[in-house]
Amino acid sequence: MRVLLINAFHYLRGGVERTYLDESRWLAAAGHEVAHLATEDARNLPRGPWDRFVSSADFGAGASAFSQLAQLPNLISSEPARRAAAELVAAFRPDVAHLHAPSRYLTPSVLEPLEESGVPTVMTLHDFKPWCTNRIQFAHGAPCERCKGGAHWHALATGCVQDSWPKSAVGMIEAYAHQASGAYRHVSLWIAPSRFVREKAIEWGVAPGRLRLLPHGLEGAARTGAAPAVAAGAAPYVLFAGRLSLEKGAALLPELARALAPTPLRVVGEGPLRAWLDRAARDVPGLAVLGHLEDDALSRERRAAAAVVVPSLFYEHFCYAAAEAMLDERPVAASRIGAIPELVEHEVTGLLAPPGDARALADATRRALGPEGARWAAAGAARVRERARPEQHVRDLLEIYREAMAMAHGTRRGSAA
Repeated sequence: MRVLLINAFHYLRGGVERTYLDESRWLAAAGHEVAHLATEDARNLPRGPWDRFVSSADFGAGASAFSQLAQLPNLISSEPARRAAAELVAAFRPDVAHLHAPSRYLTPSVLEPLEESGVPTVMTLHDFKPWCTNRIQFAHGAPCERCKGGAHWHALATGCVQDSWPKSAVGMIEAYAHQASGAYRHVSLWIAPSRFVREKAIEWGVAPGRLRLLPHGLEGAARTGAAPAVAAGAAPYVLFAGRLSLEKGAALLPELARALAPTPLRVVGEGPLRAWLDRAARDVPGLAVLGHLEDDALSRERRAAAAVVVPSLFYEHFCYAAAEAMLDERPVAASRIGAIPELVEHEVTGLLAPPGDARALADATRRALGPEGARWAAAGAARVRERARPEQHVRDLLEIYREAMAMAHGTRRGSAA
């Protein structure tokens, strides 16, 4: 099968790219031809024979509202991305296209050549960008669903896009333009990485028949046996690993560290709250901010942790932070929100606490550090190994591709009749 994978970024940037790059590698290893469409970046992985990388404007948090407004036409529909997609479709002739997160960098314009050429398309719901102006249904510290039903003016009213009213105005215009044009109409099937996402997508108007449940795979899920135990005599510590941002619960970390003392809390990651956490660490004993670590170093840090904490405040769609810790047989204490309870079942595969309650999460973490933690950790590892094996993930993914192809062929036959 020839598969075209489309994502804004072609390097490991976060959970979206982990899924996109893992699936690319697993599909290729299974004998399928894979091409990629992404944006140009010095950090990109080596280019394959069919790959196309296009230049894009900067729509990141550091970009000014004025520069985003000036780029508004490219935000709604990127002509460079549309043209690259058309060239790639003509040259590679994919059997199916799989969108991950084209975001504002590629825009839904990449769907137009796929529709014109009759290439069936599926899309993984890493976020709710097709319907939510700021993607993650989160505003000012709490989940937000104000724009449900297409009422995107709420984005401007709340200033939810990068906490900026001017940027929220840009996002509102973008959302209304995509809604009016039916920008995602060519997506045949949506992939939900959790039951929570599937049900939430239905609430937001997606037909149940167009949704397929497929949890993300994990590279190490095929292994059996426990991860190395914490070294005898080593000082125990609790680990947070993730983006240092409000929605990930990073603002709770100083209070959590105080509550966990004298057990240290080590923090791995980068993000908008990094400088604030560095300052907090000067006054909070036991709070250590390590910054970004490459995968191997992060894996060592996680496997040496006595427990892992996941204090998310927003709707996690899958939660790699919990899944990877569970696979390494680390006890996990996490927020009861989004898809997390599908992995971390309270007092079965880990412990849960109300989102935003640092004291309750600290209490859960102390329990995870106790004698029952090993039992919950073993059950958690078994759950992830059962659900996230790469070989089974690829088989299920290919079945979704074949279903989308059959739907497209049936539509074309019906149209011709």
